[in-house]
Amino acid sequence: MDRVAENTVLTVERVDVRIVPGALDYALENHAAIRANWQRECAANPSLYDGEIYLAPEARLEHGVLTAGFRRTSFATLMHWRRDPARMRPWHIFSVGVITSREGDLIAAEMGHGHAIAGRIYFPAGTVDNQDIVDGRVDYNANMLREVREETGLDLGQARMEPHFNLVTSNRSIALFRRFRFDASTWELVAAINDFLARQSMRELARIIPVSRAGQLGEATPPYVRAFADWHFMNS
Repeated sequence: MDRVAENTVLTVERVDVRIVPGALDYALENHAAIRANWQRECAANPSLYDGEIYLAPEARLEHGVLTAGFRRTSFATLMHWRRDPARMRPWHIFSVGVITSREGDLIAAEMGHGHAIAGRIYFPAGTVDNQDIVDGRVDYNANMLREVREETGLDLGQARMEPHFNLVTSNRSIALFRRFRFDASTWELVAAINDFLARQSMRELARIIPVSRAGQLGEATPPYVRAFADWHFMNS
C-alpha cells in the first residue's frame, strides 16, 4: 500500500480484511501518549466513548484485491493515531456507502457538535466495530448499511449498489467508497434525512449538504473525500 498514490481513486474488485489475534504493537508502544491524549480529548468533548475498533499493521493491494489483518484496539488509540505525525502507522480501513440521488448528486453531511470530528464534512460512514465482524472477517457491506441507517435513517438496501469498491488512500487511511443510487431526487433524499434528524434527541449530523459538482467541497472536507467526489463528477 505504501506505493499507492494518495488521493487517487482505484477500483477494487474484492476486499478481504481478517481479524488476527494479539495486541496491536502501536497501542502498546504508545500507551502513555494514547492515555494522555484521551484525557485531553475527553476534557474537550465529554461525550466521547472509548469503544473497541480495529487497525491493520499491514495492508496489501494486488490485482484488484485488498487484503489486510485487523487487530483489535481502542477508540482512544484511533484518536491518538489521528494526531500522530509519524509516517509509519497502522492502517485505518473503513467503508463509505455513498448516498447517490437519481440526478447523480452525492449526499454529504457536517458532523454534529458531539462528534469526535465535529464541523468536518464527510459522507455518512463510520469505523468498523464488533457488529461488523462475521466469521472472522469484516463485512463492509453490513458496516455501510448500519452506519448510513444510524446517521441518516436511509436504507441502502433500497438503492442500487455498484458492484465494486473505489479505494482512496490518504495519511494511512484506506477509504472504500461504494455508491448506492436511490430512485429519489436529491431534494427528496435531503428532506427524508432532515425529517429523520428532526426526530433524533442526539443527532450525529449537524446539516445535510447535497454535492452536485466537482470542486464543491472545500477545506472542511478531508482530501481523500474531495478526491472521490471530484472523480465521481468527472467520470459521470
